Amino acid sequence: MCNPRRIRVQASRRLAESWNHEVRRQVTLHGEAVGRAESRQELGSLLGRPVLAALERILSAHDGWREIPEGFRYDVDGGYVVYHLDSRSLQTVAEARTEVSAGREAAARVSGVVEEEVQVEGEGRYYDDGWGGLTEETARRDAGLDADRLLDRAAAARIDAARAAAEANTQAEIEARAHAEAQAALAEATAAAEADLERTAGGQLAAVGARVQEAFNVVLASAYRDAILAYARSRRAQGLRVSEGDGVVRIEFEMER
Repeated sequence: MCNPRRIRVQASRRLAESWNHEVRRQVTLHGEAVGRAESRQELGSLLGRPVLAALERILSAHDGWREIPEGFRYDVDGGYVVYHLDSRSLQTVAEARTEVSAGREAAARVSGVVEEEVQVEGEGRYYDDGWGGLTEETARRDAGLDADRLLDRAAAARIDAARAAAEANTQAEIEARAHAEAQAALAEATAAAEADLERTAGGQLAAVGARVQEAFNVVLASAYRDAILAYARSRRAQGLRVSEGDGVVRIEFEMER
């Protein structure tokens, strides 16, 4: 036995393949629906200017209250409260939320034709002494079979590439259409959910208001304390004493009329 010899066979095939099939794309979008109910309390006519000034100073530094463009906000379970600087009012908001989603599918037909010639080279091996039954005759046969396999593979690759290119050209348009339809469906689903959520939030407004009032009373008590202390000091009050405990602020002082 010696080194094998090789026989190579050139082969070609003329492709004339057409196709027409449907391409589908599905787009699913997710969002959140929010329903709100609110109430507003005017404080400008209820609290004096010294108390309001002290209140705004305390809100700017108190834990839990954060500054926003409208004023100061405090979040509670189920909603939040906003103290509006311009109107000096307290806005209580109850919120109910849920996740929403919507999906839509779009389709288009893609067609095309591949017309070209594919060329390959098949190979067979043999031994001069015919070792293992590998003769020149079997090598020519194997080279022909190899060429046929390569032609089939090359033809399928060309057709698949052409189909993929055609689908890629159509895919953006299909996805854009599916996305637009999904957006419209999501907006509709969100609006429907929010109508129900607004009723839910309305039922929760009283409970949220109680939480809000509890949080606001803490800073309001501090504002009254600071305003009273400032008044007492401005009048040179004597025996000024302040104590706090169990949610109660006690201020004692003596002042001449």
